[in-house]
Amino acid sequence: MAARWKALDLAPSLVEKAKKLWDKVANRGAPTAPSPSAQEGAPPEIRILALERRVGRLEEEAASSFEVVGSIAQQHSQLTEQHSELVQLADLLLTRTRALLWACGVLALAFLALLVVVLTK
Repeated sequence: MAARWKALDLAPSLVEKAKKLWDKVANRGAPTAPSPSAQEGAPPEIRILALERRVGRLEEEAASSFEVVGSIAQQHSQLTEQHSELVQLADLLLTRTRALLWACGVLALAFLALLVVVLTK
């Protein structure tokens, strides 16, 4: 039964990773005006260096985003497995409940028949 609650154990790590991703995205903030080195009048070497730094930051953000998405996908697959197990258990319980209801019905009819026999004597 403890395996069924594993989804609740995974939730804090999912939330923590989502917070990290949100912080990274929020810290990026609104696009700022281009720095003087990235303006048209700057030499190409300076503009290229600024663009390389920017690409490096974007690659880091993309890597962390992919990491979070991978974690979410893994947890989703685990939740899917647990869901299928719960559905199977629910079906099993429904089958057992129906069998118990039929048994109770048969016992009730047997009791009524026995009661009729006892009362008629």
